[in-house]
Amino acid sequence: MEDTEKKAVVPELLVKAGPLAGRRFSVGEAGLRLGRSSSCEIAIADPSLSRNQCLFELREGAIWITDLASANGTSVNGEELDTESKWLQVGDIVQAGESVLQVVFPEGVGAAVDLGFSAGGATAGSETARRTSVVRLVLWLLVVLTLAGSTIAVLLAPRKAAEAAEAAVSRAVDTPRLASIEYEKVVATTDGILRYALAFDEKGVMSVELDDVPVNDRHVRKSQPLTADAREQLERIFSASSIYRLDREYAGVASRPGEHKSWSLKIIRGSSVFATTVENTQPPDVLKDVLTCLETFSKNELGIWAISYSADDLIRMSGDSERSADAKWDERDVAYGNRFLALAAYNEAIFYLDTVNPKPDGFDELLAKRDKAREELDAYYKERRFEADRAINLSDWPAAKQALRVLCDAIPDAKDPRNQEASAKLLDVEARLKEKDRVKKGKGAR
Repeated sequence: MEDTEKKAVVPELLVKAGPLAGRRFSVGEAGLRLGRSSSCEIAIADPSLSRNQCLFELREGAIWITDLASANGTSVNGEELDTESKWLQVGDIVQAGESVLQVVFPEGVGAAVDLGFSAGGATAGSETARRTSVVRLVLWLLVVLTLAGSTIAVLLAPRKAAEAAEAAVSRAVDTPRLASIEYEKVVATTDGILRYALAFDEKGVMSVELDDVPVNDRHVRKSQPLTADAREQLERIFSASSIYRLDREYAGVASRPGEHKSWSLKIIRGSSVFATTVENTQPPDVLKDVLTCLETFSKNELGIWAISYSADDLIRMSGDSERSADAKWDERDVAYGNRFLALAAYNEAIFYLDTVNPKPDGFDELLAKRDKAREELDAYYKERRFEADRAINLSDWPAAKQALRVLCDAIPDAKDPRNQEASAKLLDVEARLKEKDRVKKGKGAR
């Protein structure tokens, strides 16, 4: 019975490091894909990941991992995966890009612990066996006394336990939600100034401003409303009560002439206001952890993770995407979806250069490639759509089915409205074909 129960416990994936650190994921029958694409169940905005990096599957209660021919590879316990799937055991470490995941037991479930009650290999009647029996007896007595004490405590204090639970619920209900956040970081040296400012207002809008001058000449302005799930995640970042016990000011002396570093944070929760400032000294650990989580959260939610990379890295990543786009474009007549994939890769290459100034050589040519790919994809889509609509109007269902399948392949993103329209029409056409076959078979039977 014990063995059966242990097999029924399915391990989980805990993100130990990376943008989603702290998150847990359960692997269901459908599996989980990890990658840079927003369509992945574990979507991580990490340029070192492929759009579809790896796949976690559940096979007979165990987790298996398969690398999906990723560009930079996936490793398990330091060994890079090949084309074969690998069985993951509790404790195994998976490295994918900047993220580190560990296979763990679900929360509240742990491995069985051997307390050493068995005599091991001692022979019955031997001195070792007698000593082991004494130790085992003492341990059992301790266990019994502990359980007895716990039982008595429960019997004597049910009211206190209930009151404590009620108080915890009351505190959770009464805790006011975040109203606003203002955060600013300034790092000034003799070479330039980096200023990062973040704000979250009472309307639920988060905005970020970044100025890095004059070396990188980068200026970023981004804002957007947060979803309900994102707001809950933001609440959790500031749930640690220890941050509200920090001093209002921490001051030090600049380590070098002409340098200045400062961090300022202001939080309004309900009618309470908390503010702290740190200048020219290291922030307290609790504040440093909160600010790191806040910056990572904003980069992921607002899609500005590129600011974490140097201009050289962004130019290199843009070049990789452009070469991938060129390859798809050269083979646009080989597969229906290559035009769409080429356009997506060109857009990705341009996105990498959004905060890079001045733009590298060849940027105008990259824009021209993107525009040409977009125009040709639009023209190709319109031609195939016309063919499909004409076949539908003529009730030529086999031809309509073929044309609509080409449309779905040409626009492979299921979230794209064009794909959704073609897929809906394809379902209708296939239903008509089935009805036609059914009628035909009925007449043949008569």
